[in-house]
Amino acid sequence: MSAVLIQRIATRPSLPRALLREHGLLLAIVGLELAAALALCAAYPDKYRHNLQLEGYLATLAMGLVFALCGYCIYVMLCQRPDHLVRYLKEHLAAYLTRERLLFAAPVLGLMPLFAASFTVLKAAVPMVQPYAWDARLAAADAWLHGGAQPWEVLQPLLGHPLVTAILNFNYHLWFFLVLASVYWLAFNLERRQLRMQFMLSFVLSWILLGNVMAMLFSSVGPCYYGFMVQGADPFAGLMHYLRGANDSIPVMALQVQDTLWQDYTAHKGSNALSISAMPSMHVASSVLLALLGWRLHRLAGIALTVFAVLIQLGSVHLGWHYALDGYAGAIGAYLIWTLCGKLLARSAP
Repeated sequence: MSAVLIQRIATRPSLPRALLREHGLLLAIVGLELAAALALCAAYPDKYRHNLQLEGYLATLAMGLVFALCGYCIYVMLCQRPDHLVRYLKEHLAAYLTRERLLFAAPVLGLMPLFAASFTVLKAAVPMVQPYAWDARLAAADAWLHGGAQPWEVLQPLLGHPLVTAILNFNYHLWFFLVLASVYWLAFNLERRQLRMQFMLSFVLSWILLGNVMAMLFSSVGPCYYGFMVQGADPFAGLMHYLRGANDSIPVMALQVQDTLWQDYTAHKGSNALSISAMPSMHVASSVLLALLGWRLHRLAGIALTVFAVLIQLGSVHLGWHYALDGYAGAIGAYLIWTLCGKLLARSAP
């Protein structure tokens, strides 16, 4: 971080101006998302009785900080191995969490719960704006792309074992912790300002352009709900039968989550916070962003996070969450957004 920015942040009269200059574009994007969410809440008050549900996302803010701290503790224990762990953590965290760093992180920490709540409202509008209608076409496109067979069938000889399924299921749920911890780690990162902002802008734009806009254009429920929404033969019945059988050997948490989402959807008809949306896969999109970030940090981080993203893609298909095409679209969309944000920041750099 440059000495000029440190001086600006540390000087109280110029603090708001410095923080606004650093986070202005991020603030504008989140502000537009929030305005759209508030407009939907006002237009459909009966559909959004709980409004933005900020309480839950404020709790998530605290959880994110805990995850980031836990990740740092694990790193210290594995890589630094100090003789006195508690003393080491106390001294290094006190040196790291300076007043300047805390003030620099404050805009991101304040914006993320608002953004998450706003995204949820707009995601819940997907089936209201565009009733689920793309599943048959997406399934047909998947078969066409993969030689006439559904991707889960192609993968089943390799992945169709309860232990492998359990590993993929665990990895799929690990996604939440890695994404949240990464966002909050970057919020405090003063040393990589341009990379930090490239990730933050790419992150929110991916969720908006892919998770809101594209999800509305290609409204779909995914393979696990195909039989409930599409008449005729269900090409994913065999997959769901296997997953239920595997669940008898090793718990497959995805099945419980899928049941909860479907029950909530049928009770509220899509106007709830747990709205279903398959295309594109935001699990894959955000995992690709993590991999792109990892390659900018360290080669080993890039390799590890790329493997993680590939496993997320495999898990999204094998667990019945997504068509393979959902993941391809999410990965391509995330890469394009990351590239565009990088070019935008490079042009605006002093």
